[in-house]
Amino acid sequence: MNCDTDMLYSIILKLTPTCEVTVGATMGHQAHAAFLRTVRESDPALAEVLHLPNSPTRPFTVSPLLRAGQARDGEMRLSPRRDYFLRFTVLYPPIYQHFMARFLKGEGRPVIHLGQAELLIKEILTTPGSHPWASYTSWAQLAAEASPEPEITLAFTAPTAFGFGQKGWGKKVVVLPEPDLVFGSLLRSWNDLAPPPLKLDRKALMSYVEEHVVVKRLRGLKTQMLRFRRSPQIGFVGQVTYGLMGEDDPTRCQLNALADYAFYAGVGIKTTMGMGQARRLT
Repeated sequence: MNCDTDMLYSIILKLTPTCEVTVGATMGHQAHAAFLRTVRESDPALAEVLHLPNSPTRPFTVSPLLRAGQARDGEMRLSPRRDYFLRFTVLYPPIYQHFMARFLKGEGRPVIHLGQAELLIKEILTTPGSHPWASYTSWAQLAAEASPEPEITLAFTAPTAFGFGQKGWGKKVVVLPEPDLVFGSLLRSWNDLAPPPLKLDRKALMSYVEEHVVVKRLRGLKTQMLRFRRSPQIGFVGQVTYGLMGEDDPTRCQLNALADYAFYAGVGIKTTMGMGQARRLT
């Protein structure tokens, strides 16, 4: 594996707590802080840039704690006799380099902190096949390998929502997997972060989505509430199959590339806080 400027990474940390400990059920903000803290220890300037407010698209995502089981009264109990997993995706290779350098150069057993909980890092997985959520690819590979499949099924595994700013009555948030919201989110992220030669025509692509993409099947769709420190946030989880009804192979290829990109970019708001984790099902 190389660290070309064209690469995207999905990193899995295999973790075990140093002792019995309780963490909040919504700990995406703590995982976010842990990610930035790790980058800061290798490159403080880069961490500050990633932490700047109002960035249009942040080039990383954070997952909830995987395999943590069901929460009770807003908390999860972690045991040192079990392994847990935390996932970070990186869409800008220098972040990956500094993140990995922190652990390669560190002394003693590497650890990560989620609030007051200290977890030992047993393994760092990025190789495809080493874990269902570990992988790497390139922008060019995503574009080149996309085929004009007429159906796309996405599994939304963490609460997903779309924000429309502050209104007089509060923040407007939509929690429906409407095609224009899902593919619009992916397209916006792609065009913000992809190499210039691979940027897509937003107007033409969204025109196709609005006219020709429909929801064909829903499976297990429901809403879930996350309780962040400042306010609760609702989102949807479940599987959605989209039909690409218009006979237009080049556009279908672009939408299929965006569907594959969802694995790295996430969908919707607060993807750096554990929301919007999604993947394509084949």
